[in-house]
Amino acid sequence: MEHKGKFTPNDRQARSELAQLASSRRFLCGSLVTMARQCGNAKCRCATQGRKHVSLYLSIRDGNRRKMIFIPKKWEKTVTQWVETYRRLHALMADISAHSLRRFMEDKD
Repeated sequence: MEHKGKFTPNDRQARSELAQLASSRRFLCGSLVTMARQCGNAKCRCATQGRKHVSLYLSIRDGNRRKMIFIPKKWEKTVTQWVETYRRLHALMADISAHSLRRFMEDKD
């Protein structure tokens, strides 16, 4: 394991934020998708007036397939925060990886 002094201040900051986020917040790996659909009730406004029901879905990978999971209204804010946390974690990991690659390229010769 490398000593922390070998990391740049930006790298240490990214690692620290990554560790704090991953250990203190829930996250979901996926994307949020808004879809408009008909419910199937012949008397509903979506069938009679063409005004479809708008719902939020979580799009995730299940093996090689995409899976859409309906998000109830009461969970929309929470799930949105979890997906945003995942996006931040992903960005931090990309930063850390870029720092590591840069260090490798400098040190390999």
